[in-house]
Amino acid sequence: AQYFSNLGELERQRGKLQEAGIALRAAIEINPQHPQALNNLGILHYDRREFDEAVACYEKALAVSADYAEAHNNLGNALRALGRFDAAIDHYQSAVLIRENYPEAYNNMASVLRDQGHVAEAEHAYRKAISLRRDYIEAYVNLAAMLDGDDHGDEALRVLGEALKINARHTPTLIQIARTQLRKMNYEQAEQAARLALQNEPNSADAHAVLAQILHETDRLHDAIDAFEATLRLKPSLIEANSMYGVCLKSVGRLDEARAQFIRTLELAPAALGVYANLADLDKFTPDNPQLKAMEKIFAEAPDPASDRYLPLHFAIGKAYDDIGDYGKAFRHFKTGADLKRAKLSYDEAQTFGFFDSIREVFNADYFASRPFEGRSTPVPVFIIGMPRSGSTLVEQVLSNHPDTFGAGEIKEFSRQLNALRGRFPGLPKYPQIVQRMNAAQYALVADGYLSKVTALAPGAARITDKLLTNYYFVGLLHTLFPNARFIHTRRNPVDTCLSAFTKLFKDDMPHSYDLGELGRYYRKYDELMAHWEAVLPPGVLKTFVYEDVVDDLPRMARELIDFVRLPWNDACLSFHESSRPVRTASVVQVRKPVYSSSVGRFRRYGGALQPLIDALGYTDDAGTAGRSSG
Repeated sequence: AQYFSNLGELERQRGKLQEAGIALRAAIEINPQHPQALNNLGILHYDRREFDEAVACYEKALAVSADYAEAHNNLGNALRALGRFDAAIDHYQSAVLIRENYPEAYNNMASVLRDQGHVAEAEHAYRKAISLRRDYIEAYVNLAAMLDGDDHGDEALRVLGEALKINARHTPTLIQIARTQLRKMNYEQAEQAARLALQNEPNSADAHAVLAQILHETDRLHDAIDAFEATLRLKPSLIEANSMYGVCLKSVGRLDEARAQFIRTLELAPAALGVYANLADLDKFTPDNPQLKAMEKIFAEAPDPASDRYLPLHFAIGKAYDDIGDYGKAFRHFKTGADLKRAKLSYDEAQTFGFFDSIREVFNADYFASRPFEGRSTPVPVFIIGMPRSGSTLVEQVLSNHPDTFGAGEIKEFSRQLNALRGRFPGLPKYPQIVQRMNAAQYALVADGYLSKVTALAPGAARITDKLLTNYYFVGLLHTLFPNARFIHTRRNPVDTCLSAFTKLFKDDMPHSYDLGELGRYYRKYDELMAHWEAVLPPGVLKTFVYEDVVDDLPRMARELIDFVRLPWNDACLSFHESSRPVRTASVVQVRKPVYSSSVGRFRRYGGALQPLIDALGYTDDAGTAGRSSG
């Protein structure tokens, strides 16, 4: 029996699973009480993802030999795969009770604790595994992944640095470095690590996947599509890669393919509820839409529809009910989804408002009179600023369809340059106080660093639009650096703007948008800051374009836009909806269509449900004001 047990395990390790099964069953036929053969057969079932059968084999092995540490560890792995986390931990603990020097069991236990959200306990277990085996590189990578997911990216990178000392070409380590650097928005370092991983293992699906994510985040969407396709050729079952592939297809306007990809992802993983949110943006729902029926069925069968698991689905079905005119149901789902999201976020309203106030205090009339830096004279940068859902993507598309303009999208380059400056000069405080300590050479570093990165995106372009909307925080500093740059402020009826934000599940940022009161109060502080910029900047630098005006008379407003950025008129600007230019914002589908007015006055459909927002905005009626175009 021992011979056949050993033979079976050898065949399994060689990848000959059928031959392994024959040998292991022969061993058990000779001796049904052979614990190693039962354990090895369990491993074979586990490799085949036959987890229930694996559990049965391990339990039989333990019935024969209760102090069999490997069987306890392996049973823990199978139970984890079945989602039976508490039972899995019991068996890992049994394994280390029997054998204290068992790093693999500590590593596996840590992964289950991590899955359960017990981060401190998981970290302790990972570090115990490492202390028992200093070259246990898998434990280093797992620990780093957990630290990264818990927003401790710097410590994760330190741990990964230790892993590289063990093996500088270890592909999982390089992949995790890429993921961590990606989360920290260090895109160059992330891409370098991903490409090193692919040099080591050209057929690593995980390496292709993380490279694809980096390409997506840096707006190289066609390259990202190629990388996701390479990923899925190697590993078609990767759920996140399937979903992100659909997102990329949607961003480049391949909407039918995106829809098919999202549906394919749901077929692979019906529990991937976030996919419904991506799918919902692609269509205007009708009452008999199959996706709406599927979402209704999920909620009807859900044991707890208000749990975090259903967060993205609330936003998706809310959009569906909005489309079919059932605004009561729509609002209930939007509100539930927003409450769930808000509970996960850390948002300090007083601190945020203090930040707004400090910007106005620093960038006062005296600051601009002092001229701390002569600035770079280039007219190339055009900054599109404003609240999300205010018509900014429409404005950007009109501009970027001009042959002399490149639309760079929502790039975070300016804040990266500021962060890099503080990293180089640690004595500098945070923004906005930083400008009170910067000298002319440091202003120049930020200006030239930003320009070099942005102009490299489109060498020779007469204008490059930067549509990171929250650059409204930095208008004063940006004007100091680039006095000939233009700022386009997009504005829309405030209640419509806030409602549109409230009904969107944003990827990140926007922590104030999931509570109607907080959203309205934030809007007022933003509005106050924009009024400040209009008061302190020279005439002709900043111009407000109102969404309702653009919708009402696109040809006139488009000409005003082009004239404001000092370019000659080109008729292509009116055909923006025919552009194949990638778009990654929440308006990705709308900009593929001609201008539409259906969202004007949308808030009226929700009646009294929006009263907390209207009160927070400070309006005495329900309409608010759309604002007026300004020069």
